[in-house]
Amino acid sequence: MQYFLNEKAVSDQDQALWSSIIDDDKSALSAIFDIYAKELITYGYGITGNLELIEDAIQDVFVDVWQYRKNLSRKVQVKFYLYSCLRRAIMKQMPHRGTVQTEASEMEWLMNPQDSIEQQWVSTETEQQQKRSISESLNTLSDREREVVTLKYYSNMKIREIALLLDLKDQTIANTLQNALTKLRKNLVYMFLMLQVMFEKIL
Repeated sequence: MQYFLNEKAVSDQDQALWSSIIDDDKSALSAIFDIYAKELITYGYGITGNLELIEDAIQDVFVDVWQYRKNLSRKVQVKFYLYSCLRRAIMKQMPHRGTVQTEASEMEWLMNPQDSIEQQWVSTETEQQQKRSISESLNTLSDREREVVTLKYYSNMKIREIALLLDLKDQTIANTLQNALTKLRKNLVYMFLMLQVMFEKIL
């Protein structure tokens, strides 16, 4: 697995914090956690819908980073390294903990954590249908397809970066992404038609 990229690929902030972790600065570890926690949870949902498992895996990753900090290289692409460690941690736990399907409401919380309690409760029949349709669309994807979509569109990774992370060929990732998007488009077209029918009934 390629974690060690040229210095241009490593952000100055991440590099400084990472070096501080190696130099025994625990506040730097907290800073890295604050930067990547939400992003790691979102990526975790691309692998499993089990939030408890994801949170435990993230905790394990950061515990290991601190415990083995003296063995870490200073020239690491931090985001890529954390993603890879999280993936291994989740895969290690999944046979014992099981997985659950990703709910649309959970993904919505990940993308919009600032919503108030009142806003979360305000929901029309149309919005409920949208949530059900999104959830159904996500669950039509295979585990690999959902993971690739998450990395591409939630984590903004390039095809090459995803291929390196998953240890697959670029073309395999491109094909997987294309298959996933084809499935999602079919489901979204169906959702759009259903919403049209509902809207006409209201009128």
